[in-house]
Amino acid sequence: MKRVVSVLTLISLFSLAASAASIRGVVRNGTTNKPSAGDVVILRKIAAGLQEVGRTKTNGKGEFSFSVPAGQQPYVLWVQHQEVTYPKVAVPDSPSLQVQVFDASPNVSGITMSEHMMVLQTSAGGDALDVDALFTLDNKSSPRRTKNGQHTFDLYLPDNVKVEEATAQNAGGMELKTPVVPTGEKNKYFFGYPLRPGQTRFHVKYSVPYSGKLSLDPRVTLPTDSLLVVTPASINFSPVDASVYAPRTDPQIPKNVSLYVATAVTPKSKLAFQIEGKGELPREEAGAGRGQSAQAENRPGGGLGVPNQQPDPLRNGQWLVLGVLAVFLTAGAVYVYTAKPQQVLVGANSQKGSKTQSSSLLLEAMKEELFQLESDRVEGKITQEEYENSKAALDKTLQRAVKRQAAAK
Repeated sequence: MKRVVSVLTLISLFSLAASAASIRGVVRNGTTNKPSAGDVVILRKIAAGLQEVGRTKTNGKGEFSFSVPAGQQPYVLWVQHQEVTYPKVAVPDSPSLQVQVFDASPNVSGITMSEHMMVLQTSAGGDALDVDALFTLDNKSSPRRTKNGQHTFDLYLPDNVKVEEATAQNAGGMELKTPVVPTGEKNKYFFGYPLRPGQTRFHVKYSVPYSGKLSLDPRVTLPTDSLLVVTPASINFSPVDASVYAPRTDPQIPKNVSLYVATAVTPKSKLAFQIEGKGELPREEAGAGRGQSAQAENRPGGGLGVPNQQPDPLRNGQWLVLGVLAVFLTAGAVYVYTAKPQQVLVGANSQKGSKTQSSSLLLEAMKEELFQLESDRVEGKITQEEYENSKAALDKTLQRAVKRQAAAK
């Protein structure tokens, strides 16, 4: 009888061992180029609404590990280093994950703004000016550090502004809603979103009352390579200093759209201008834009825009950013993000290396979107039904992407 019990016990132990898997990795400090010891690592199960299923700390070598059920169920790791979270998608029994973190400080030098774009048009009723303001910041700190704290990026907005949406985006990630907060100084606001090494992009959609004529002064708080102002051609653009802005024309830009560019801008530059007239950005290009969107959604991993439920960029004229982007990429200008990051993430390149990179970026994008979805649920911004529908769609898409990435390796 004892033998039978022993055999059953061994069988049970082997069965448990066979059904167990691990998630392991190493956290390195990109500032010191050494293992990062003592960082909190939280494991969250994606299929359970980002439910926390494990928590540990990195050892002296920066190593961590979790025991999880075997299978292809994706997880998300949150590595917390000096109050900044660095997320990573993980799959059981995958190769050891490499997570890079950086020391954080409220005072980081080497941060500049490579581009600031303002897309202007009047509302359907003509009594408001709708503005999409896009800011691309570069953190080139040396040694590399993350800027963290209350004021990571200051900006100026016009009088009587009504902010409708504000988002932040790391390179390769999804736009995340984040508040833009008044500083107490007239027209000055700030973001508190961490500026990790590399690029961070901010988008503020706002409106101001408009009677057909308005003066604007787009002050910058950082040295800026380029300031772009986009308007319908029916709106007259008059800079205070005619030497600051130069009109740009290109076959890729519709004739009924005007583009003005100021370069080598500083906080002391005289950037004020006056606009007069009314008009909306052309909508005849919408068909082409929607066609591109449909293609993206039909590709594997497409359709992220559905659970994200972000406003259609064609309604507010942001499709134009794609056209302007093409022009300035040709001219060697920096990348400007759009309201549909999945169009960038899911490329048409058929080479294996590009596909692998796109899959990795897509996983990061979905991870960011899951974070935002959970945040919206906790804050009561969406209903339980909306949450469950969006969550189910993201889970299925993420599982497909994980399988594609595994197959590409």
